[in-house]
Amino acid sequence: EDEAHNLTGGGGGNNKSSSTTGRRFCCRRRFPTRAELWEKDRRLLRSLVIIIVLFNIPFGRYVLYPFIIFSTWIHEMCHGMTALLLGGKVEWLRIFSNGSGLARTLIRDKAIPRVLVASAGYTGTAILGGILLLFRRTYCRIGLFGLGLLILLSCACLVRNIFGLVSLITIGVILLLCGYGLSNFWAGELYALLSSMCCLNAITSIEVLYGTKSQEIAGQTQLSDAVAVAKVLKVVPYWVCATVWLCLALLMITIGLVFVVEDDDSQTTESKNNQNANHLLHDLEDVSAIEMPSIVMD
Repeated sequence: EDEAHNLTGGGGGNNKSSSTTGRRFCCRRRFPTRAELWEKDRRLLRSLVIIIVLFNIPFGRYVLYPFIIFSTWIHEMCHGMTALLLGGKVEWLRIFSNGSGLARTLIRDKAIPRVLVASAGYTGTAILGGILLLFRRTYCRIGLFGLGLLILLSCACLVRNIFGLVSLITIGVILLLCGYGLSNFWAGELYALLSSMCCLNAITSIEVLYGTKSQEIAGQTQLSDAVAVAKVLKVVPYWVCATVWLCLALLMITIGLVFVVEDDDSQTTESKNNQNANHLLHDLEDVSAIEMPSIVMD
């Protein structure tokens, strides 16, 4: 069977419940009102605002630089993991200081595997980001700890350039420390920002997404993912592929707002608090309705 080396790079329901360790979780599905969105998802809204603002002001990208490197790592890992799932191999991953990355994979020299691997960068980051957003209200610290471990594991097995190793090991260790030591509030803020950045990878690197010129990355000429897919398919323009990936990123952000996995215990506590508040209001109304006896002084 013929095999081909691929260099892929980039920029960048029903309610269900299950029990684990004595706690129950459910996936809620409905469009939140504006009041509910502000009350329960302020951290997600803050993360989206931060990303949009910083990407549109001078030096804003420098503030988001570690998050750009993180989303690039996710992007390249999606290329590599797709190749493995299709029976191929991953020779190495490389992350560069300008926020770009490369994944060298070995797959069958057939159209479908090549298209799937080339498409996996943007589709994988969008889908994974949406999945991470589902858990934005539960166990954010465990999520940070798990991401840190995965980054360090990938450095040991796949990452093969100095900058990639130094930057990713630093990010991995920081995420481990944050998952262990941060309060639930700050862990949730960091988790929401990472998830949003991952989900919006196609949007934050839109120039690369729609780019048609070959890029020089680490001395190698590289096509954008959309152009690479269009070159294999021949009948689909590159901008169609790029637009589909862009729409997928927006769709996953929307799903992240509509769907959420919550701890039943927290919902039970919230409902009890609402019931207690309603009872208190009812009692106050009863007290105000009582007529006070009048006292006449002779």
